[in-house]
Amino acid sequence: MQQDNIDAFTGGVRPDGLKNKSDIKVLVCFLLSHCSQPLSRKDLTDIFLDRGLANYFEANDAISSLVRHENVMENAGDGVLTITDSGKIIADTLYDALPLTVREKSLDAMSKLINRRHVSKQNKTKIEACDKGYHVTCTVNDGSMETMSVKIYVPTYNYATVVRDRFLDDPETLYRAVMAQLTDTPQIAPQPKNPKKRL
Repeated sequence: MQQDNIDAFTGGVRPDGLKNKSDIKVLVCFLLSHCSQPLSRKDLTDIFLDRGLANYFEANDAISSLVRHENVMENAGDGVLTITDSGKIIADTLYDALPLTVREKSLDAMSKLINRRHVSKQNKTKIEACDKGYHVTCTVNDGSMETMSVKIYVPTYNYATVVRDRFLDDPETLYRAVMAQLTDTPQIAPQPKNPKKRL
């Protein structure tokens, strides 16, 4: 992207992220048109921040602008965003102007967010402040029965949110690893992932 097209704040944005306000609006419409589940303003900004795709304030400003121009509707009660017909036209006609890596990363982050939402309905996490940091409690449930609860200490809130999110990404792996270690049954441990081949 050329320098003269940069008109958005870029603090926290990765080199391949969006630096143009119009592109950020297109990405908002693109995500809303590709999601079958409700997304709120916070959900969208979390997606942007997760992959460094856009600045937090620019993302919020883009959403507000789309709402003002009725490309997106925002429910006053729960904050859920709904794309309108004009927003769908933006997504359909301009999405290919977005870099492919941005589209792929945003869809991957959206998928991860939806998965965490689903997992968190059954598996619970709690972050509590303590004297010198935070305790994170991760609980695995099987239906109505609690099968495992792990509480660990971390020094900062940022670490606490990382632990929470990693747990919600894949609680089964944590459960299998702990069970394998405590019961001395390595066959139930999670299998190592295949290393990525270098190009």
